[in-house]
Amino acid sequence: MTTESRASTRRSSLVPGVRVVARAAALTALAGVVLVVVAAVVHGGEAAAAAAVGAGLVLLVVSFGTLSLHVVASAMPTASLLVAMVTYATQLAIVLLVFLAITRGDVFSSDQARGWLAAAMVLSTLVWTAAHLVLTARERAPYFDLPPGGES
Repeated sequence: MTTESRASTRRSSLVPGVRVVARAAALTALAGVVLVVVAAVVHGGEAAAAAAVGAGLVLLVVSFGTLSLHVVASAMPTASLLVAMVTYATQLAIVLLVFLAITRGDVFSSDQARGWLAAAMVLSTLVWTAAHLVLTARERAPYFDLPPGGES
């Protein structure tokens, strides 16, 4: 008789999170590319550049924030709620400050380009949120570990 568990060793909790972030980022980038093409066809190069900057900004900020949250949650699960709240507030502040700097500066001077910048940021945020939510729900990662020996 042995006391070893037959349960397979659970993979690192960081791996599913990284996979979800990579897939959500790919879907967000795809939506950004589509929007850049539409902006280029409808209003030209400046609008396409603005759409690319907007989508790229959101993609970069949310991907980095979510990855850092997964790293912290895999190392210290008890701190994950605090880190999630701080990460969300920081992401929001960064995106808003960069958006204000771009719109108040002379980078994109036309109203159409600024509209495409805002549209790309909103669309990228919506696609990221929906993709991250769906992919996380489909990831079969356990939220808790059973004690050795099954039920207790």
